[in-house]
Amino acid sequence: MSLKIRRARLADTDETARVFSASFRSMDFVPKLHSDEEDRVFVRNLIAGKEVWLALVDDRIAGLACLDNDWLAHLYVHPDHQGHSVGHALFETVRLERPKGFQLWTFQANARARKFYERRGCEVVEFTDGRRNEERKPDMRYVYIRRRFRRLKRLWKAIRGVSLKRDDAKTPRTA
Repeated sequence: MSLKIRRARLADTDETARVFSASFRSMDFVPKLHSDEEDRVFVRNLIAGKEVWLALVDDRIAGLACLDNDWLAHLYVHPDHQGHSVGHALFETVRLERPKGFQLWTFQANARARKFYERRGCEVVEFTDGRRNEERKPDMRYVYIRRRFRRLKRLWKAIRGVSLKRDDAKTPRTA
């Protein structure tokens, strides 16, 4: 199996849409609200207007990741390729493309995705009842912050109460 990652092109629309549709259909906890043709138009618009990365297995599209500024808007892997490092390769690509971090949504019922993101260091920051998503299913927002930035964030929380004012430096130290 040869795995390659590259940017999507408009010529990839049909094959990428088939992966998107198949992946979405495999999620039995959420309704599929759109036809395959609507998915194709949606995917074409993603490729035309966003930063879309493709995972190719033996030169066939097996997964996609779509970045929209600091959001991982979509990460889908064809069901036949799930559990074979395709999602991991796409996630690593996103991580390298957004070194300061990114955020994403996933459905609360998507246990496989939750496990996937949490194993890679994503942290849950928000739960919702699903009122704001099209499927009306409870979801959750994750944030990924590169390890170095997570350490700095913890350090900042630890020292936040320490004053760094110049006047404090004149205070005599006690032994």
